Amino acid sequence: MLHHYLLTVVLFVWCLLIPVSSHGFWSTEPGSLKELAAGVATELKEKSGSAGKLYLDKANVKDSVSGETSNLSAFLVNELESALSSAGFSFTDFMEQADQVVGASYQRDGDRLRIFVKYCPAKDSSSCKSLAAALALNRLPKESFSESMDSRLKRLVQKVGGSKNGLKVFISPVVERRNRYASEFSEYVTAKVRSYLVNSQQFEVLEEQPVTRSLSNTRGLAAKAKQVQNLETSAALFSGADAVLEGYYLEGSGRVTVAITLKNLKGGVLGSADETFERSMIPYSTANQTAGTLAAVADVAGQASQQAVKLNTTKGDRYQVYRAGEKVQFLMQVAKPLYVYLFGINTKNEVSQLYPGPGQQPAPLQAGRLHTVPGDRDSWEIVVEPPFGTDLVKLFAAERPLAVPVISGSVAAKSFSNGTRSLVRRDVIQQQLAAQKTINGFDLVDYFKGVAEQQGLTLYEDSLFVQTRPQ
Repeated sequence: MLHHYLLTVVLFVWCLLIPVSSHGFWSTEPGSLKELAAGVATELKEKSGSAGKLYLDKANVKDSVSGETSNLSAFLVNELESALSSAGFSFTDFMEQADQVVGASYQRDGDRLRIFVKYCPAKDSSSCKSLAAALALNRLPKESFSESMDSRLKRLVQKVGGSKNGLKVFISPVVERRNRYASEFSEYVTAKVRSYLVNSQQFEVLEEQPVTRSLSNTRGLAAKAKQVQNLETSAALFSGADAVLEGYYLEGSGRVTVAITLKNLKGGVLGSADETFERSMIPYSTANQTAGTLAAVADVAGQASQQAVKLNTTKGDRYQVYRAGEKVQFLMQVAKPLYVYLFGINTKNEVSQLYPGPGQQPAPLQAGRLHTVPGDRDSWEIVVEPPFGTDLVKLFAAERPLAVPVISGSVAAKSFSNGTRSLVRRDVIQQQLAAQKTINGFDLVDYFKGVAEQQGLTLYEDSLFVQTRPQ
């Protein structure tokens, strides 16, 4: 099923780059990109008969001759997205969930820009239809062919790499700075950074899904766990790397800053750089509303970087995308003996305890070991099935046992009111929750912080987003 999907993508991209059998449908030449996009939306709605769900192939909106992107790529994507939305179409991030796939390419021809828009049924790339139009270059925004987002990302990679050579590099996805989630924008940036690093032939870039993805490999990983000196880079060590590239993005007023850092396995910085992008250059969404809501409940932004606990999966650090039917296994590590508690939180605020499991007695996890959930001897497993989406897994740890509450939706939440964090002082709420045996799922973080404070303990935390998708 996955191979068929990849073949469809390749065929679709190939079709986009060869503008044949196109026809114009404007009675007069469009006066702007906005007018052109409006015409595309009208035509698409008339030909399809309804406003369905679209997959807009943003990554391949580029010059059909050179294969390069420019600011024009972002401008064209933004106008198409706006016009199609106004026409009643909705969008999906996954091609397999769309009714139709829409893409575009362009090429300069004298004082004209020729633009080709192609749309195809998502399940049949052989039935594509193509539209064409010519637009005077002086009708385009002045910055259309100036430095693009891609060229700045390429420069960013060059600055980070510097004169270093020969390292085996593990790439950790670029994430939103505050809440550490991935978005459409971060997935694109991560893919581009990887591509530029591979093409530079400066380093050996390890495979996108590291060797830790194999469930049968966890015994082999246990031996490497004894070598871990820095929990933050443990996934890179497990993958056979000697350096890790990580990054984040931070949104400002009309701008987005991307920063990436190259580190050795001890956490030492080998190189770092950042680039700022005007928002108009970016055709991708930087937001992830679902993940943002989960991050607020799990207080991801409030986690201190204590370097004492680490949570990932067998797919490697922060590369957590699972398809239907795959099995999920979590990996837990501690820097010293700690009692660990693991919970899953979904978008309905349903909380499930993953560790300790039913019948398991609390016992401190030991440093230098790799602890798995489910364990090799457990009689249960985690298999991906509908409904798909985003979940968050939250880890708490302390030097002494903590009382685990009963989670019930029938108990009123104290930490949140109508989906937003309460204005009542958090220390007061935490003290109240520490006295309760049953809590609302929204109160999970403040409960554990209250209980730890009550016992005079330091509470260690980590969080992990897990995305599940159809096959």
